[in-house]
Amino acid sequence: MTHRSPLLTLAAVAIFFAAMLTADFLVHPSAGSATAGASSTTLPSPISSASPAATPTQPASTPATSRPITSPAASATKRAYQDQFPHKVVYAGRSEDGHLAIAVAVLGDRAAAYICDGRSREAWLRGTVDGDSLRLTSRQGYRLTAELDDGRLEGEVRGDGRHWKFEIRPAEKPAGLYRAKGSTTTVGWIRLADGSVVGVATGADGTSEAAPPLGSDDEAQVDGQTVQATPVNGDDEI
Repeated sequence: MTHRSPLLTLAAVAIFFAAMLTADFLVHPSAGSATAGASSTTLPSPISSASPAATPTQPASTPATSRPITSPAASATKRAYQDQFPHKVVYAGRSEDGHLAIAVAVLGDRAAAYICDGRSREAWLRGTVDGDSLRLTSRQGYRLTAELDDGRLEGEVRGDGRHWKFEIRPAEKPAGLYRAKGSTTTVGWIRLADGSVVGVATGADGTSEAAPPLGSDDEAQVDGQTVQATPVNGDDEI
């Protein structure tokens, strides 16, 4: 029987264990290498508590003014109201050239007016209202025609070969049209919005002159006596 050498046996055993160690190393990396790999791995960043970035929402634009929006129907209603005469109203002002003071009183469908220059020219006129317009005449041949436009009274006066255009507004008391009679004299006054008073006094003989002052109590001295001036309405007989 042939006997193997002890050295050969040991060599075979050593080769066997070396092969086993190599295979184990390839299958299970060393603990040191695993630790190093773990330390070099980057962990995911924590989720921020802030809201994610996004395109900011633009705020609703603020209107340039706080003017309320008016519907076409509301505008039409307002315009229609402004183009209708109130039941009772007085308009007062001056002609465009400033030469005449003009006052128009309306009551229902009737109207009366007075024009004067504060010196000698004057006329009392009467007529009717037709919708948003009116037409008045005087005994001296003066004619006044006018119509409403956005609450104002616009028109013209013609007479004595001349004409005057005007645009006058409603008069708030004490502004307005006043009249008084003495024993032989009739006086008309127009109190304007600025507080000034323009008037003419005409005697029984037809001569005219500047009216006497009209006090804040609507009293005046006419023909040597104190008279009380009264407001003129649209249906007054003048």
